[in-house]
Amino acid sequence: MKRLAVCGWDERSAALLRAISLRSDLRAVAIGDDRPAALVRARTATGLPCYQHLREMLRAVEYDTLLIGDTADREALLEIAAERRASIILRGDAADARTLRAATTAVSTGADGLNVARPELNHAGIDLLTTLTTGEAEWTPTFLQIEVNDAAGIDAAICTTMALVARLQPEAATHVVVATLRGPTDVAMTASIQIRHAEQALTVVTVQDRLEEWWRISIQAPAGMAELVNRDGASTLTLEPTNGTAEQSELVDDDLLDVEAVRLADPASRRTDERFAAYEAALLMAVEGSINTGFIAPVREQSARSNLRVLEGGQLTTSRREGHLRILGS
Repeated sequence: MKRLAVCGWDERSAALLRAISLRSDLRAVAIGDDRPAALVRARTATGLPCYQHLREMLRAVEYDTLLIGDTADREALLEIAAERRASIILRGDAADARTLRAATTAVSTGADGLNVARPELNHAGIDLLTTLTTGEAEWTPTFLQIEVNDAAGIDAAICTTMALVARLQPEAATHVVVATLRGPTDVAMTASIQIRHAEQALTVVTVQDRLEEWWRISIQAPAGMAELVNRDGASTLTLEPTNGTAEQSELVDDDLLDVEAVRLADPASRRTDERFAAYEAALLMAVEGSINTGFIAPVREQSARSNLRVLEGGQLTTSRREGHLRILGS
């Protein structure tokens, strides 16, 4: 059995924890949240030790994996996880640009691995589209359109859709521009995001804060067109090859959390999530930059720093950087 520490307690963390407990050997040993009311609910639901000071919890409790949800000071918590050589599970709705960058840094400085939990990407048919666009060059989208209604709010929906863009569009993004529509309380209710992939392709994402959840993914590629519509747990997938017969399939969602818990239990999922994390962070940073300025923002993916890890006596360490660059000229 492996020990799991939970940072941030709400309905989403509780549901994810239940699924993980059923589908893996991870078992929660402590819960931290800086909100007293949340700690009362966590204690009632689990009976586990609860901490209001999360940094103290992470330094006092023995754990192998850290689950981070919607809680403050996420970057500092990720740094402690790296120091403790723990693996990280980051809830996707809390994976904004800065948190994702901190998570990738944590992996490079000692954390055992990174998973980003995104149950929404398990809607029926999304995996088929991903296999299609990344497995066949002729199905690489020249135009990708994603429309999402999400009751969790605009910020969470943007995090999810940028992760979806990273998986459906193999061409790297170069520029982003965003327009938002705000409600009476000055909270963004609708966001329209345009992503340019050099001169190769265009992606348009529209997210809305609505109680009725609805997804639509439309792809235009040299090989043809594809569309996926998901509503109330049922998907309609339509494929129209340029030189073939159109096909339509009706698909039904499995339990999204259960599917995600099974995926998280697979060690190979870490490599996938770590590979996408830096690119997702760059996309989200560009989105934030465009929202703040109203201008087109470039997508600048953080370069990877080389690390030498030496395994000796059962300990995993990162070497101290001692390289120097000297330029001589005459």
